[in-house]
Amino acid sequence: MTNDNRAGSAITDFAARFGLTLMNQAQATLSPELRELHRAILSAFVGTGTAPTVAWITDRASLLGADPDDALASLSEADLVHTADGSVTVAYPFSGTPTPHRVEFDGGPTTWAMCGADALGIPLMTGRNAAITSADPQTGELIRIRYHNRVWTWEPDSTVMLTAATRGCGTAAEAACRYVHFFTRPEHAQLYLETNPALSGEVYDQADSIEASRIIFGSLLGR
Repeated sequence: MTNDNRAGSAITDFAARFGLTLMNQAQATLSPELRELHRAILSAFVGTGTAPTVAWITDRASLLGADPDDALASLSEADLVHTADGSVTVAYPFSGTPTPHRVEFDGGPTTWAMCGADALGIPLMTGRNAAITSADPQTGELIRIRYHNRVWTWEPDSTVMLTAATRGCGTAAEAACRYVHFFTRPEHAQLYLETNPALSGEVYDQADSIEASRIIFGSLLGR
């Protein structure tokens, strides 16, 4: 089985097991107006590195001919965008607040990803060169991942990604994002699973990690 088939099957099975909808699938269910609004929100993160405000979304929704309250409710119900205190807190792959996964575009800006898979998804979604900085949750070791001219570099080169989740949570942010991390070695990821018995998941190598993120996020901006 090729990497794309293997990763696609694995990530689809993972989502189904925990009752989650992948972001590419969720976006495909939106009306054209809401899809354009969703892409505008993601583009705002790309352009500024910071979360757009609810007021900004309200203005953009009105320009697109959508009712702002209904639009925000629909994006939240689809588990694509969530807001609190007047601004976006979650717009996968972006986080409106700092996380362990920092993504810096060449030439700026710098932003935050919801999880490891989301961090990989940001350069894949935008096609822009970027550097990802994270850390192994078991050891605190620094992890650097570089995307440059479609080539990936991982430091250390033994780095893997754990895709894990817990049951009984409604959104991907609650169920999975807190547990999808990079680890410097596969055994560190396995130990993390063993010491967190409420979690279920599997370790992805670099090729499968990239392909899973491409499937989920690569099409969100319509590239």
